[in-house]
Amino acid sequence: MLTRALASIASQTFNDYEVVIVNDAGDEAEVRSIVKKQKSAVRSKITIVTNEVSKGREAALESGLSASHNRYYAVHDDDDSWHPHFLEKTVAYLDEHPEAGGVASRCEIVRERVRADGTCIEIEREVLSTDNYGLSLVDMMVENYTPPISQLIRREVADRVGHWDGSLQTQADWDFNLRLLADSPVGFIDGEPLAYWHHRDTMDASLGNSVVTDAYLHKWDNLHIRDRYLRAMLATEDPSSPHLGQALLSAEYYRRMREELARVDSGFHSSLNLVHVDMLNTMTALHQQVHELRGEVSALREHLDAGSPLRQSLRRTASLPKRIVHRLLGR
Repeated sequence: MLTRALASIASQTFNDYEVVIVNDAGDEAEVRSIVKKQKSAVRSKITIVTNEVSKGREAALESGLSASHNRYYAVHDDDDSWHPHFLEKTVAYLDEHPEAGGVASRCEIVRERVRADGTCIEIEREVLSTDNYGLSLVDMMVENYTPPISQLIRREVADRVGHWDGSLQTQADWDFNLRLLADSPVGFIDGEPLAYWHHRDTMDASLGNSVVTDAYLHKWDNLHIRDRYLRAMLATEDPSSPHLGQALLSAEYYRRMREELARVDSGFHSSLNLVHVDMLNTMTALHQQVHELRGEVSALREHLDAGSPLRQSLRRTASLPKRIVHRLLGR
């Protein structure tokens, strides 16, 4: 995965950057071996920071930020990738919009399957959050719809609002986005996706995404973050004043209501599909019966036209009432 991530960075049209690789208690020799294979122009930009004891996925970012002090930074997971113009366009945006605390690009989900040898094969792509055309605190309070790979952050603002919360096992990026948007506007670059969020549907923690392998933790940490802001609001002298916690509480119930509506809608459509299938089966059976009847009628006509015994029998049967009448009249 790291090889692909470094290739993604090396392909950038904007090349005034540095790369800090955080090796969170992994095999440092393996990391250095991968870095050694990079072209010298890329290799010279790379710094490796190794944590002797694992700090965890969310806390590891702080090790990287401590080793770098540039104006802007991005969090590039080793399993994700960028379009070659990502840095060029996001850096230009922040240069032109000093009021923005960060910027995000349109993002594409890349669904992959892990082969037996550990390599990945692409299955399909899907543009993320097509109904969103920007980043807002209102929408972010409902759920996180902007993955780190699609963002470039202004370091000065991040230092002011606080970095990722290392005590969280998941959702630290969402918690950070809430504080970022509460402080400053965040820009959005629409159009062609410039970031690729790779998803692998596997429960192997070393290969899968945390949204799959740690789904239960995502749900718990989401509620934990909301509880924390709500407690902070209730601890103030005036609990009735508007605070982020109160808004998050409302957003959570909105999210639950939306999920319930989606469940009901799904059930409704499933019922319609069952009715449709039942009607289709009935119509198919009726068509088959009509087809069989037409065949029988056609066969009868062929027998009648050929002067078959059946036709003669029918003629004799048809003349029978006339002979009976003649007998009754004594003829």
